[in-house]
Amino acid sequence: MVDKAEDQQERQRIESVIDAELESMADDEIERYLTLLAEDALFLPPDLPSIGGEELHAWLREFLGEWRIEWLGYRHNETEIRGDLAFHRFSYSWRLEPKRGGQLQVSHGKGLHILRRDGDGDWKIARETWNARPTPNTI
Repeated sequence: MVDKAEDQQERQRIESVIDAELESMADDEIERYLTLLAEDALFLPPDLPSIGGEELHAWLREFLGEWRIEWLGYRHNETEIRGDLAFHRFSYSWRLEPKRGGQLQVSHGKGLHILRRDGDGDWKIARETWNARPTPNTI
């Protein structure tokens, strides 16, 4: 049985992976971002089919190549650990600025990360899904 202090440390480790994801997106550091993903990571973005493997890496490179990201708000809502899997529920607001000029976009949403502990004990993002809307969520 895991004690509360150990459990809290694991939650902090998981949230630090997510914080690194946010920072790498805002700092336009795609290669750093890719190191946070499990080898079989799969994303389920709004209004798109699921994306995994090299297609996911290409999609992320294209997305970060097109947009400058500013996080207006991010909240770690809940993190639950079940063995080597963790479920992280979040809500966010961001502003996307086209790098080649154009209209700013602001959206708000909520989502879920599923992280998996790898053989070295590091948490990696295995699945990510979210929704987006033009008006803020009620958290």
